[in-house]
Amino acid sequence: MLVLFETAAGYAIFKVLDESKLQEVDSLWKEFETPEKANKVVKLKHFEKFQDTTEALLVFKGCQS
Repeated sequence: MLVLFETAAGYAIFKVLDESKLQEVDSLWKEFETPEKANKVVKLKHFEKFQDTTEALLVFKGCQS
């Protein structure tokens, strides 16, 4: 499974390494308490950086509609 995550800097695509961790939604945050724990659940596959602030704002405005 792939997960798309948007930050102020751009988009990140992560591969979920252990989908069983996703079953416990209420405690999922515990799997991301440290970078070491997060690396056991997801792996960064690609990061697409926004070219500039204007592009980031255009994407943000598109998400609001």
